[in-house]
Amino acid sequence: MKIVSQRKAEVTIRRPDGTVETVVHPKIDWFNDLIFSQMKKAMNIAGRGEVLSYRNIEAVIKMEEGDYQKKCERCGTKIDTRKSYSQKEWTRFGGSKVQVTVHYCDLCHNLLSSIGAGEITDMEHRAGYVPSYEPTTKED
Repeated sequence: MKIVSQRKAEVTIRRPDGTVETVVHPKIDWFNDLIFSQMKKAMNIAGRGEVLSYRNIEAVIKMEEGDYQKKCERCGTKIDTRKSYSQKEWTRFGGSKVQVTVHYCDLCHNLLSSIGAGEITDMEHRAGYVPSYEPTTKED
């Protein structure tokens, strides 16, 4: 992946002489409401104008061919994620549940889809399964 242009934040300011200008902030590349309110307060105290609004601009990224190459979650063969079968599954990350996208090759997708046809398939079971930190056995 190659970054064509970095993300940045534009700020609209009404200067004390009445002119309104839009500038790219030199240090902050992403604003939220808390940072924006702090900036408004600091600009008023400094007497450099009134901050009117902000706009976050996402980075422009060029994907390279290698970024699309992954391995099948079941058998490990190399696949192109643009053409492979994928599904959302749950996993634990940092103490909370998060959804991840897993990719399967054609053979594994057909196999997992055909297992238990008409019942809950292995793919559907994996998609709904969330690993737990609770022990599976009770100690005496």
